[in-house]
Amino acid sequence: MDKTVRERLFSMSEEKYRDFSKALIPGCDNMLGVRVPLIRKYARELIKENEDWQGLLEEDDLYFEETMLRGFITGIAMAKEDDVKIARKKLNEFLPYINNWSINDGFCKEFRIIDKHHDEFINDIEKMTASKKEYVARAGLVLLLEHYVKIDMAGNKIARKKTVDRYDIDLESILTDEGVIEERNALQSDSDTSKVRYNNEALNSVYKGKYTDKILELVNRDFSKNGYYTQMAAGWLIAELFVVYPKAVWDFLNDKNNLKLDEVSYKKAIRKICESKIPTKQLKKYIVTVQS
Repeated sequence: MDKTVRERLFSMSEEKYRDFSKALIPGCDNMLGVRVPLIRKYARELIKENEDWQGLLEEDDLYFEETMLRGFITGIAMAKEDDVKIARKKLNEFLPYINNWSINDGFCKEFRIIDKHHDEFINDIEKMTASKKEYVARAGLVLLLEHYVKIDMAGNKIARKKTVDRYDIDLESILTDEGVIEERNALQSDSDTSKVRYNNEALNSVYKGKYTDKILELVNRDFSKNGYYTQMAAGWLIAELFVVYPKAVWDFLNDKNNLKLDEVSYKKAIRKICESKIPTKQLKKYIVTVQS
């Protein structure tokens, strides 16, 4: 990393924050102690002030923060330049720099050019998730989590559900529940045309997003040989998809004949789902009962 950049990072470092962060990132001994929001802000500043931003990255990194900065600069610059061919190249060039979960996740979140070019990057991500390398596979999974999970069938970004209950994973109950049927019939017979619709969120939840099937296809594998941080990402991805498209994920988890997910990743997914505040307490109890 450029010498002047390194000096600036030193000036922003905090000893107490360094000690705190090192405890969260095992094996990361080359840390200065600069807060991530400050690194991200500095990356934007450098891109704005340097047309030849790539020149800043020619020298090797000595510190954790330099690699994090490299990732942020790459992601922010690629979104600004909006050149898919170059961005795909830069994505693959950065992968060898990833050696911990923090740099992995920070880079993946900031690689926002994907948000405008989902289809163009999916093949690269598929290769990443199939990698035997722990952080290459994790990067692929986290890119899916950050940029593909919350996409509907029309390709638009949507939000998580505010709540997920039993109806959200059990379409048959929705279609046969007398109370729901009465509600639907009442709405359909209402003279107010603005209310003549069946807007039960539980029924709407059975729809999948444009990339739901692809995400489940890529995460449906045994990550046990990749390592802990890949398995954690797999569970996290599944849990995040559950609070957007619960029916699809529930069917995936219960399709025992086709489920290839390793036990650790599977249990992590269940745990993360149950730790979320979005599923109801009743649903969490049901999930634990069914999956135990």
